[in-house]
Amino acid sequence: MSLKAYILLMLLGTAACLSAFLAVIYFFEPTYGGILALVLFYTSLFLTLVGIISLLGLLIRIIFTRNKLIFKKVVTSFRQAVWFALIINIGLLLKSFNLFYWWSLAPLIFAMALLELFFMSYRPRPKLKI
Repeated sequence: MSLKAYILLMLLGTAACLSAFLAVIYFFEPTYGGILALVLFYTSLFLTLVGIISLLGLLIRIIFTRNKLIFKKVVTSFRQAVWFALIINIGLLLKSFNLFYWWSLAPLIFAMALLELFFMSYRPRPKLKI
């Protein structure tokens, strides 16, 4: 898949997720919608955030870094978009249950930072041929 095709598909997918998110906000009442409305809200928000953050991260990487392969930029921006979207979604979920404090979100941010450090430093070992 070329970079233009990836960007076009991500833009279309993000637009679809954004329209689904806006439809959930418009058509469902949060207090009367039940669990289905909440699942649809958080899922559409997560997918919208992943698309937006991934495209913005890829754009920033293309502008400021020129030494990496484009595939590595795409993978890195998508992975980090998933981390940021998870942090935002979990923060909003904690806020909806009145459990949002800095000490409740700090371990999650720390764990995701460690996981991202692992992915950034991981180098597969070459296989030995015997």
